[in-house]
Amino acid sequence: MTLKGQQNHYNTKFLKGYGHSISVKNSKIILKNNYNPFSEPQTEEWFIRDMPYDRIVLQGKGYISTESLSLLSHKAEIKRRW
Repeated sequence: MTLKGQQNHYNTKFLKGYGHSISVKNSKIILKNNYNPFSEPQTEEWFIRDMPYDRIVLQGKGYISTESLSLLSHKAEIKRRW
């Protein structure tokens, strides 16, 4: 969580609402956040090595692709080694 006026030791991305998703396209992780199901979702695209988040929290109804799970777990494994 982000606290005002304090530096965080980790960065967390919250995806919530109906229809949020994590997928892969063109070797990029695609994060879609849909707070309002009647509007366009907010979308972020990151190469896995450039993604600024240490944690991703999912809340509500959505999906995560198996390919994105594989890439994210690979990133976490590399981070633990360092």
